[in-house]
Amino acid sequence: MKYYFSVVEEGVQNPKFQWGRGGRIEVHEEGKQYAIYEVSFFLPAEFFDAFREVFDMKSSDRMPFIRWNYPTKDEEEVK
Repeated sequence: MKYYFSVVEEGVQNPKFQWGRGGRIEVHEEGKQYAIYEVSFFLPAEFFDAFREVFDMKSSDRMPFIRWNYPTKDEEEVK
């Protein structure tokens, strides 16, 4: 099975977050019309182009796995 990746940049409108750039990685599976997975990300602006270079328009027979041990605001509120 082959997976194809594309990076889609999303605009940042909140002035509090103008220091960064965000978007999503869409994962497409060979033979499927629509993305089967997507992951959102937000990075310091100076990281964005290098990050895009790693994933955009690339393919692999394996899915990348990235897990951060970083609580989200919602998870912090649950504690």
